[in-house]
Amino acid sequence: MYYTSQNREELVAYNEAVNSGEGYNGTTTTWATIIEHPNGADYAILKHPNYDAVLTLVESLSNDWFPNIEEDEE
Repeated sequence: MYYTSQNREELVAYNEAVNSGEGYNGTTTTWATIIEHPNGADYAILKHPNYDAVLTLVESLSNDWFPNIEEDEE
């Protein structure tokens, strides 16, 4: 599951909340990397199973999030 938003800062704040709550430091310093959609207007981050947010939740990211992978499979 992923959270998506058109506001990257919302996802940065979610990532920081997970990092703080989990006490990540040392080898694991961040929960997840924010994914930028090729359209440049949408962003996504992997949902942590223990942390909810008031963001759009999707089951998975569609192929249009990863156009280079789609091209490689053809």
